[in-house]
Amino acid sequence: MRTLFLSALVGAAVSFTSYTVHANQTWQGHGVVQSIADNTVMLQHDAIPELKWPAMTMPFTLSAGATLNGAKPGDEVTFTLERAGDGFQIVSLTPAR
Repeated sequence: MRTLFLSALVGAAVSFTSYTVHANQTWQGHGVVQSIADNTVMLQHDAIPELKWPAMTMPFTLSAGATLNGAKPGDEVTFTLERAGDGFQIVSLTPAR
């Protein structure tokens, strides 16, 4: 019984450690801002191979401290994503100007 408990405890610790590492991971992307409204930005972005995403247009929530660096619709931008619950959110947008 003790071995079973210890095994479960170690498994839980490994799972938690893996989650913690992924929770702080960010990804970079490149695209064009389609619109910005409230706390959402619509981006037409290039493929993001690290996430196995093809090029597409999709909305992203802006993180609480997101920096837009003056980005506006029509701007070509680089952006940083981080995991947010079951999805992703924008941490920063930087116009290519």
